[in-house]
Amino acid sequence: MATPWALASHSPVLAGVALLLLIGLPTVFVTPGDKIQVPVAAPGWVTVGLVVLQLFAAVTASWAAWPVPVALLVWALVIGTVYTEIPRWRRLTGGDLVATGPVHLANEGLAFVFELLALALLAWWGATVGSGLALHLVLGIGTPLVAAVVWGLFAAPKARVALPLAGVLAVKALVFVTAMLCLDVLGHRTLAVVFGVLVTANTVIATLDREAAFRKVDVSPGAVITNVRRVL
Repeated sequence: MATPWALASHSPVLAGVALLLLIGLPTVFVTPGDKIQVPVAAPGWVTVGLVVLQLFAAVTASWAAWPVPVALLVWALVIGTVYTEIPRWRRLTGGDLVATGPVHLANEGLAFVFELLALALLAWWGATVGSGLALHLVLGIGTPLVAAVVWGLFAAPKARVALPLAGVLAVKALVFVTAMLCLDVLGHRTLAVVFGVLVTANTVIATLDREAAFRKVDVSPGAVITNVRRVL
């Protein structure tokens, strides 16, 4: 809905083509076993790619088509969709969706960079909002400091408070969405959308990697008892 809505004011033809592609391609190209009717058989990664294309179109077009609160709702729906789609994507690809080697290292490095960028955006917003040097200093220093403390307590790899995966992702979403809104308020909506898309992709990949690594750890009662005996 968001993509043709955003394109309609520029070209009704483009809006119609976008709608046809976003609905038609996933209908025609289907992985056997995923749906009952398979017009054209496609490998699993094609189906996953088409779903990702739809989600990418939703998060980018919603910012151009609708007010910010609605765009944020779309973003939340997309994040929830990714979370619920992961088991299906694993089944379609025949195993774990993980990044290996240099890709894994690059994604982990980008995760750290995005965290620093989020804090910098919060500081930038705090240093410009309102009037008066005192307010600028309080918000410019206090806002990223609060975000950093919350991240360290709940979302960091060695967080002091252990939350379930959904809770960790909620904390990350809170920090990153707030930073994205700050960038939008500062007059850089396009950059805010790009930042949000890149952060979402990075977070999804990192989450899949860490889940896969956890599943490889033997947590059966026998293995746990053996490890405890080794420690003792």
